[in-house]
Amino acid sequence: MVIIYSTNYEYAGFTMIGGEVGLEHKTRKLIYNYIATHPGVSFGVIKEFFDLNESTLKYHLHFLEKNNRISSAREGKLRCYYCEYKKEVTFPSSQKIKHLNLSKSQQRVLNIIKRQPGIGKKELMRFTKMNRKTLSYNIDKLVENKLIWKVKDSGSIGYEFITKDNLRKEIYNRLLLRLLADEISEEKFLKIKKKLEEMDIDEI
Repeated sequence: MVIIYSTNYEYAGFTMIGGEVGLEHKTRKLIYNYIATHPGVSFGVIKEFFDLNESTLKYHLHFLEKNNRISSAREGKLRCYYCEYKKEVTFPSSQKIKHLNLSKSQQRVLNIIKRQPGIGKKELMRFTKMNRKTLSYNIDKLVENKLIWKVKDSGSIGYEFITKDNLRKEIYNRLLLRLLADEISEEKFLKIKKKLEEMDIDEI
């Protein structure tokens, strides 16, 4: 899932591991670290994020799984991957979100998005009974208030409630992309990543 735009998860920390069996290869280690911060990520999302061909990605994932660095499970039509420890993720509750600047319509849209992360406009129109223009207005207001962002998954556009956890992951993803593009060194990447873990999300 790629975030196009930019509150209450308890942040589950993650540990990047290097120099261990199966992680000596740079690309393989980056794939492992991505899975570590995105438990349950699918094969297609990993392939799109790293822009790897299918056979290369299959090779690295098989190598990591064979060396007990990751595990996988089929969920519906998707093959999903986890680190060996399988971090538990706490999803937002269905409790209504109150915000002084939100109208009742905006609160309604926000509550639906919170309960169904990644939901698209067609589904939102069906649930809210709003026309496209009205819904778009309310969505724009939620984006302006930094309560939701737009996400792209397998070519489809949807919306997601912004939490401390996924905001931290998005910052991590941007750092990872810079590392892959050789814009920063691995040493600098690890230093920034460590600082990110130690910071309260309100300081970012």
